[in-house]
Amino acid sequence: MKKLFTLVLCMMLLMGCSNYRELNEVGLIIAMGIDKSLKNNDGYRVTYQVINPSQISGDTSTGIPVSNYSIEARSLFEAYTMASAIIPRENTVSHLGVIIISEAVARDGLNLMFDGLERGETARTYMPVFIARGSTAENVLGVVEPIESNPTKSIISTSENNQKLYAISKVTPVHEVISALSSEGTDLLLTGVKLNKELSSKNQNDNLQDIKPTIIEVNGLAIFNKDKLVDWLDGELARTAHLILSEVAITSFPLLCDTDKYITLVIKKSKSTLQTVLDPRPTLKVTITLNGDIGETNCNININNIKVLNNLEEKLKKEVQSQVKKTIQISQDAGTDVFGFGNNLSKENPQYWKKHKKEWNKIFTSAEIDVQVNASISDSGLLTNPYEEK
Repeated sequence: MKKLFTLVLCMMLLMGCSNYRELNEVGLIIAMGIDKSLKNNDGYRVTYQVINPSQISGDTSTGIPVSNYSIEARSLFEAYTMASAIIPRENTVSHLGVIIISEAVARDGLNLMFDGLERGETARTYMPVFIARGSTAENVLGVVEPIESNPTKSIISTSENNQKLYAISKVTPVHEVISALSSEGTDLLLTGVKLNKELSSKNQNDNLQDIKPTIIEVNGLAIFNKDKLVDWLDGELARTAHLILSEVAITSFPLLCDTDKYITLVIKKSKSTLQTVLDPRPTLKVTITLNGDIGETNCNININNIKVLNNLEEKLKKEVQSQVKKTIQISQDAGTDVFGFGNNLSKENPQYWKKHKKEWNKIFTSAEIDVQVNASISDSGLLTNPYEEK
């Protein structure tokens, strides 16, 4: 019996290694860029970014760590199979880390673009999706930066870093995109990325040696109406959108404290609640609670004085109220509920929603906005007052 058990165990171990393959035998696709076809009106130009094994295997060569392969096809699945004609190894998407969609494709509509990613045994929907703003996805994936080893890592790292420290961006995985596209009362927001400038040379090694290289930067939030990109939120308003959605970890608000000088408040705790009030007329109600510290001041003010702190809290309230109203108004002008007021209403008042959901975008567009902000400053940092100039 013991011999039989040993024999079965050995057979299992051998079977476990039956599908083992060396890294240099497969083409690991780590990113996919989706552009409009250059040849057909109804197709795609798909760019696959493949790891170059020689650059991660301890080789001392200094070549480009990734290679990009582009193919034209009528569907994404067809592009994947047709890529076998240009990728010199058996390609696999098991390590796909990011999907970049061009602005042109997004404005035409995402439709059922992600169907193939959640269908079948190899379905994967965890990779984040970004919009290539004012550019093609192929161009964005075609830039290698000095600090990060490949564009895929650069895009994700930059977005995650911004999400933690300022909150313009958000890493949105495919399954959340699908959920927003298929749910009622919530439209889609996606982070935009772009090149800060055109490449000065077609040689990527030149960009790696440039002290001011072409880089991929986070740039705004794409607003979708159903599956079509219709507008953008930029700068502090993109941050405010995440503030409304309670998706801000840390951010900062510079407030005018003199003619041309600012005191900067660092918000470390924030929470918001959204509600749609129907009586006497539809009103989008947002309540936000903020708690922050003084991060920096360029004004000689006494921050130990409770009246000074109360004045700063009041300024913060007004600034946040103003930004929240502007952000929601942009969404209303675009006719798209990216904050999910309709989704909340469907849970709070299902009978009303069932009766009016087909006309919700019209109701949302004309609804009034009520913003309430509760703000408090709890810490002035290591200094009680700013040092005085001589």
